[in-house]
Formats: sequence, C-alpha cells, structure tokens
Amino acid sequence: MTQISQICPQCGDSFVLDARYCTHCGHDTALPAGQKLLPTLLGQAALPVLVGAASLAVSAGWQLLRHLLNRPASPPLASAPTRHRTTIRIRTSWVVGDASGNWRKGHSDQTIEIE
Repeated sequence: MTQISQICPQCGDSFVLDARYCTHCGHDTALPAGQKLLPTLLGQAALPVLVGAASLAVSAGWQLLRHLLNRPASPPLASAPTRHRTTIRIRTSWVVGDASGNWRKGHSDQTIEIE
C-alpha cells in the first residue's frame, strides 16, 4: 500500500500526511509557513521609522536653535519692534511591508511657524 506524505516547510523533510508535527524538526504544520518571519519584518520596519523620527526631531531642534541664536537681543529703540517669523517645513516619507510581500508607501507634510 502506498503511503502519502507531506513536505515540511521548515526543513524540507517528508513525513506522514496525518501528522501535525514534522518528525525531523518538530515544526507545527498547522501554523502558516511565513508566521515566523512577521516579527523579523516588523523589527526591520521599525528601525527606519525610529531613525526618521529622531532625524526629524534633531532637524526641528536645530532650526529652533538657529532661530533663537539669530534673534536680536533687544529691538531698536528708535523704531517700532518688528516681528520675525520663521517657517519650518518637514516632509516625512515612509514605506511599510508585511510578511506576504505587500508594500505601501506615502508621505506627510508638517509646517511649524515660529514668531
């Protein structure tokens, strides 16, 4: 009689079709094959997002510091005080992928006005 077997997605070894676990590596065949990759992909996607957010924070802080250092100490006494306005524009681009290979991308624009 012929025995039908299945191939383990983890190690590639064949085992009995009715078995839930691979007899070679113990992989649970009831789980989807790509489930173990999801935490890795999320970890890889989180790093660029965190680096981008830190970069934006440093850039905004640098712009604010430059604005504060370039402001005159006191307005001239002979003329009316003038208001100096600084506008900071921040454009953020992002790309997100999931375990099944679907990718989404986009961007957002932020404007900060400082008087």
